[in-house]
Amino acid sequence: MKIYPLVRAEFARLTSSRMGIASLIALMTVPLVYGGLYLWGNQDPYSSLDKVPAALVVEDTGTTVDGTAINYGETAAKSLLSDKRFGWITVTAAQATAGVKDGTYDFGITFPSDFSSRLASASGDTPRSARLQLTTDDTNSYLSTTIAKQAAEAVRVEIAKQVGAAASVSLLGAGGTIRDGLVRADKGAGSLADGAATAASGAAALSSGSSSLAGGAASLSSGLAQLDATASGLPSAAAQLSSGAASLASGLAAGAQAASALKSGAAVAASLAPQSAEQQRIIGALTLAGATPAEIAQVTAQLAGLATATEQVSAGIGTQLVPRLTAAAAGSAKLASGTAALSSSAPVLASAVHSAAAGAAQLSSGAGMLSSGASALNTGAAELASGSATLEASLFDAVTKVPVTTLAGRQATAHLIANPVSVKHSAITQAANYGAGLAPFFLALASWIGIYALFLLVRPLSRRALTAVRRPIRTTLAGWLTPALLGIVQMVALFALVTLALHLPVANPIGLVAFMAFVAMTFAAIVLALNVLLGSVGQFLALVFMVVQLVTAGGTFPWQTLPGPLAALHQALPMSHAVDGIRQLMYGGLSASVWSSILPLLLWMMGSLAVSVLGAMRQGRFRILRELRPSPIGA
Repeated sequence: MKIYPLVRAEFARLTSSRMGIASLIALMTVPLVYGGLYLWGNQDPYSSLDKVPAALVVEDTGTTVDGTAINYGETAAKSLLSDKRFGWITVTAAQATAGVKDGTYDFGITFPSDFSSRLASASGDTPRSARLQLTTDDTNSYLSTTIAKQAAEAVRVEIAKQVGAAASVSLLGAGGTIRDGLVRADKGAGSLADGAATAASGAAALSSGSSSLAGGAASLSSGLAQLDATASGLPSAAAQLSSGAASLASGLAAGAQAASALKSGAAVAASLAPQSAEQQRIIGALTLAGATPAEIAQVTAQLAGLATATEQVSAGIGTQLVPRLTAAAAGSAKLASGTAALSSSAPVLASAVHSAAAGAAQLSSGAGMLSSGASALNTGAAELASGSATLEASLFDAVTKVPVTTLAGRQATAHLIANPVSVKHSAITQAANYGAGLAPFFLALASWIGIYALFLLVRPLSRRALTAVRRPIRTTLAGWLTPALLGIVQMVALFALVTLALHLPVANPIGLVAFMAFVAMTFAAIVLALNVLLGSVGQFLALVFMVVQLVTAGGTFPWQTLPGPLAALHQALPMSHAVDGIRQLMYGGLSASVWSSILPLLLWMMGSLAVSVLGAMRQGRFRILRELRPSPIGA
């Protein structure tokens, strides 16, 4: 017997009565009801949050900032009421607490009385953080609590933006004032630097001049000290000089008188020189005495020379010596008079020189101190000039680093500071809504549930075919194709429901339908193997297997968050790969990722069919105990 007649016979059995047809139709709609209703109910719950009742309590009394009344609590409450994201109801604090407790409200948000004052305290000396009170009760709904926390955080962030923007505007305004002050300070520093440079130049000149002055004063002091030492003996020397000059004058006067007497004596001597008569007598006497003519001529010559010399001496004394001695006597008299005056003035001069030397010493000391001070002044002036230049440069740099701003620019910058980071969502693929996000998981789960329900009616194997034909492979394939074909019909109908009725977008519809059909065929092979091996117990284990895969498939949370053993099962169990493949095809992911899901599913299909064939072969040869004693949980 071939496969097709076996499949046709099974379909004929399932539709042989009205009750059978009704049962088959009911079981065929199980995945539609489960998957369709769940996705419909959770298609876009966030768009209906305005139906969630929430209590809003505003106790904020407000505050005053720079003379302006501000009430951040009322402002935020008005924003929440106009936003209508939740069903806000303004109540008192007591009503909010009681309402959350009895379930009238899912949660409540309260703005305390000091909410604004705490926010405004950021600009004061004692800043305090404001508190937004959130009241929840998980007995109302845990998800409501989670959503309420997100709502409260959104309110906190929005208020923080507003307060931060206001504070930033004030801060930036102060920055503009600081910049103006820096500009003025920079100009003043520039003038100071110019003056300091001029002062440094003058100080350098003063230092150089004072150094020269100190050197000259030191030389003057040294010279005057020497002069003072010399002048101390000047009075006694002048007295000696005056005495000597007086003696000289007296001697020269006596010399002049002696010269006059000498002149007279010379004249007398000249008159006494032998005359020619006397010379003749002398010559005669020499002749009588027997002198030779030569000797007589020599004596005559000597006498003549003596007379001449006497005349010359007399003339010289008269013409040269006497006048000169007379003039010298007159000069020595004047010298004596002058030295006498010098002698009388020398003590006064010595005292004046001593005073001058003492003053010069003090001048030298003062000039040295002046030079030292001028040098220090020069150093300080240079440092002042350098420091002033550095200050001016630093202030200029500071001015350039503080931007020139306008009110509009400061407001824009303040908003940027209050909200410095924006998230640019670049979605490679994207689910349309919450329902589309859950669809891959529930489509795969609905496929398993549909196959599981079909095996409540479909016989895994034809006992007649096993015993009569003894073709276990054909019998197994026929037992697999019947639920597989019905599962394919279920998946096509579920796809139509999801896309046409719920309007969930699908990036690759043909690929998704084909993959869902392949998933149904794989799940049919797995449930078939369990039923062939264990009968009704295997059918129960198929339910247990589904429950395990509910946890490990990673349909609601990332599978990486699972505990270690369950995370390992995620990689091995078939529903995980079914969810991944549907997700890729539905959102428009990578084809390679789809093939990485198909391969493990194909291995599960082939392995399950192989196990079913082995079970069919065993059943064709032996009668097993469960056929003689049926299981208490099923036939």
